[in-house]
Amino acid sequence: MTDPLDEPKPPDPLDDLVTELLDCGGVLSQIISHMLSFRAAKRSAPDAAPILEVAHSVIRGVVDDIHKRHSKRDIKVAARIVKEATDAISEGVFCVGPELN
Repeated sequence: MTDPLDEPKPPDPLDDLVTELLDCGGVLSQIISHMLSFRAAKRSAPDAAPILEVAHSVIRGVVDDIHKRHSKRDIKVAARIVKEATDAISEGVFCVGPELN
């Protein structure tokens, strides 16, 4: 007889979402950080578009094929879920600098 406690639990979808948000956030942070460093080193053109505009364009270019694999509805739902998660993180997680510790 199998003990129900030994059966693997199905993955928690919210844990999966958090994992993907952390992965995504890490990659996006690296991209933006690189762009900021490039600008701080005065290696970007004086008339360069704002960093967020450039980042949007670059990222949009590499995710362009997603619409071929997913419906508009699924993409809108995914965007809404990411927005809700981002809003919750922004409202519920507070960063304290080391000087306040």
